[in-house]
Amino acid sequence: MCLWKDALSQIKGFNIFGFTDSLLALEHYKANYSRYRLILSGAAGCHSWTVRSKTINPYVKTTLISAFQVSDEVFHDCDCIDKFLQKPMRMTDLITEVQKQLMAKKELEVMQK
Repeated sequence: MCLWKDALSQIKGFNIFGFTDSLLALEHYKANYSRYRLILSGAAGCHSWTVRSKTINPYVKTTLISAFQVSDEVFHDCDCIDKFLQKPMRMTDLITEVQKQLMAKKELEVMQK
């Protein structure tokens, strides 16, 4: 978590909240959901977390990061996960993907106005 947070802090223009406790993360999200544009989640307990996050704010982008090899078809019918990233990955790849997700979210927000 610390490595991700340090690496992603290089991207300017947003705040990073990092949690290792999913219940604490969910409580923070419920209280601050309008400030969230992207959720990066590990595999443990991710499905219920992302379902809840999408119920609260269907426009938030969600990315699952896992070391498990999973085909894209697994998430094809799952509306709660927008993107899947496979570990191991280089931090530069993570930064690039987060930037893409944030730009896509920003473009969507502009189109909705």
